[in-house]
Amino acid sequence: MPYCPECLDEFQKWVKVCPDCGVALVEELPEEPEIEPNDEPLVHIATAPNPMIGAMWKGILENEGIFSLVGSGNLRASQYIFAFDSGSKIYVLASHEEEAREILAPFVEKTLTD
Repeated sequence: MPYCPECLDEFQKWVKVCPDCGVALVEELPEEPEIEPNDEPLVHIATAPNPMIGAMWKGILENEGIFSLVGSGNLRASQYIFAFDSGSKIYVLASHEEEAREILAPFVEKTLTD
């Protein structure tokens, strides 16, 4: 089956050009490059008052292109948001710490004054 090297869609044998991308199809897709693990440390930048606000802050950061984790201090369980947590710690890569703090500053200040 032919594949589009751009969008990676699979097509029937008679299709020669991807209708979406306009590029010639190939018989096999190239192997995906291995991703090197990032040894950059995570830093705690804020603590949300509850898991729902923590998830919202995570979404705000991700909309700005900043990878983040939300957890209760146990980074192994950070992908889970527990309803019984009283607060949710927000972690980002150290290289994004300053930018992430600036982005969340209005939300953190508002939460502290409410």
